[in-house]
Formats: sequence, C-alpha cells, structure tokens
Amino acid sequence: MAMTTQLTPAQVTEKLMIQFWTVGYGQTTVADLAAAGQLSRSQFYRRYRSKPVALRQCLQAYQTVLNQQLTRLIERDQALGTPLPALLADCLLMPFKSETWPAGCLMVNLMAEVGDADSLIADQTQAIYLDLQTRLVGLLTRQAQSLPASTATIAASLMQLRTGLQILAKQQPGMTQLKQQAVASVTLLLKAG
Repeated sequence: MAMTTQLTPAQVTEKLMIQFWTVGYGQTTVADLAAAGQLSRSQFYRRYRSKPVALRQCLQAYQTVLNQQLTRLIERDQALGTPLPALLADCLLMPFKSETWPAGCLMVNLMAEVGDADSLIADQTQAIYLDLQTRLVGLLTRQAQSLPASTATIAASLMQLRTGLQILAKQQPGMTQLKQQAVASVTLLLKAG
C-alpha cells in the first residue's frame, strides 16, 4: 500500500495560494482548492470555512514570504554595493517566475480581478501594496536631497512601475529583458524632474 505524505498547514496554504495565483480567484472552486491542498471537502471547510477566508490566509502567507525574500534581496544587494536603480529594479521584479511560484504577482492579479468586490481582500492587498511602498521609501530616503520629487511620490511611481513589470512578467519575456526594462524605467524615475 502506497503511503501519501500529508502536507503541513503551511504547505497546504502555499498550494492554495498557487491555485489562486495560477487560475485566478473567480475561476477557482472549493473543489479545486481541496484537491490542491490534498484535503477532503470537509477538511477544507473545517480549516478555512470558505474560499474568501482561504484567500485571506494565502495573502498573509504571501506577504510573509514576500517580506522575507525582499529583506534578503535588499541585504544582499546592499552588501554587494549595488547602485540604487539596480537595487530598486530587483525589488520591483519580486516575485518573478520561480521554481514554485507562477510568473507575475498574486497581489497585482487580485487587485485587477477582485478590486473592491470583497472589501476584506481589497484592504489586505492594499496593505501589502502600502507595505512594499513603505520599504521603497526607506530605500530612497538616503538620497532624498538629490531626488527630483519627494520620496513618497517616487515610491508611488515605482509601485505603478512594479505593477506594469509584473503584468509584463506574465507574458514571460526573458529575465534579462525584464531586468533591463526595470533598470531603465527606475533610472528615468530617479532623474525625472
């Protein structure tokens, strides 16, 4: 008899997150989520109660992992002495296609698909968005005197650029091309007056 390995709660949440990310919130059913998480329908409902609750838990996990990866990336780039435009471009490109995550950005996908239809999910995606924007403000602060606009204005523009890059990432261009586009666009924002 073959034994199946039971997923940990974190692994189940990641599987559900990838299901939402790949297929979209509206196209994902509870049956899809249960199958992705290797759960029975009753196990799914005991653990998550509903599809929106499952999505909110997935977004919490997404934000945690995104923050951890972003912190590591910033620390690495700063240790290497990476110029600010390249460091910001690296931040904006997160997360790109990895071995486990789809291309593009779950947050961008949800903002486009769900919008304000579910206020809790909209608030949660906005919180993630603002958290990332705050991180960018922190990176820009050291050079605030030499910037053409306030750090808040440039950070907001960088977040708009991030959305565009994440949409472009869904088309799966080469990573080199995506990085070049990001650096060129960031450089323009930092020099624009």
